[in-house]
Amino acid sequence: MKQAMLGALGLASLAAAPSYSPIECGKPYVAFHERLRHRAATISGERLAAFHRGSLRIFDACDAGHLDNVEARLVELEIRLLSAPSHLN
Repeated sequence: MKQAMLGALGLASLAAAPSYSPIECGKPYVAFHERLRHRAATISGERLAAFHRGSLRIFDACDAGHLDNVEARLVELEIRLLSAPSHLN
């Protein structure tokens, strides 16, 4: 009897779980790197690595479900790249 109650409770908790709608994380990430690739020759290796790490963190947060608008975050990262002083590129 106790096992039946626990089983029913487990099924009820699964049914009550909110539905998860996956967010597309890969396409914006790949598009960001395509845009970045065109500027790679003018960016220092250290700065380029920093942008790759930043974009990967954004992708990971999106993939884990902690970020709703991955596109906006990647655009912010790209704006930082474009607005950086020329001696940092």
